[in-house]
Amino acid sequence: MNKLALTEQITRCKYLSIIFSAIFIIGCADTHIVTLKAPVEQLQNLDDYDNDGVIKARDKCAETLLGAAINNDGCGIKNAQIVPFEVDIKFANNSFVIPNSAYIEIQKLAKILNEQQDINILIEGHSSKIGSALVNKTLSENRAKAVANILINDFDIDEARVSSIGYGYERLKKVGDSEESHAENRRIMANLSYTKNVDEIKWTIYTVDETN
Repeated sequence: MNKLALTEQITRCKYLSIIFSAIFIIGCADTHIVTLKAPVEQLQNLDDYDNDGVIKARDKCAETLLGAAINNDGCGIKNAQIVPFEVDIKFANNSFVIPNSAYIEIQKLAKILNEQQDINILIEGHSSKIGSALVNKTLSENRAKAVANILINDFDIDEARVSSIGYGYERLKKVGDSEESHAENRRIMANLSYTKNVDEIKWTIYTVDETN
């Protein structure tokens, strides 16, 4: 290669180098510089205090029953069930004085009646088969009225919702002439069924199918 050709080739390389440099500078000049912002502060409570799978920030029902099926608000799904309730109070012989131990049962009954305002209650009085039918009829009526009066006076149940009746010894619970039989028959009875909303439980591999 002669000297002239070599000089032209060197000149051409210089021009190409200048062009590539210009393109690189222009490209870099158009690049946006991104400035990292400070971390975003978490203002919502992400804890799940009752372990129902819904964070505190959107949980509208605190203390959900563990294992209950829930909706998107963290509230348990309820199913209405008919629940029977029975009150069975025993009395001393020839007495309609309510034993102190019976007040707990009467209180439970009053609680149901206060929660279920559409339910009325009939209190049945019974007696053992000792003495005349007339005396026992009156005695059983007084036993039923004693319980009814506690519901009305002590627990503010509307009088129109509480009825009482005495059967004497017409409906013996236990037939026989033993003291055990007589003690079982000196009683009042009250039966009712009411609707109760019960938590639906989530199905798991450990759930027992009660229909099988």
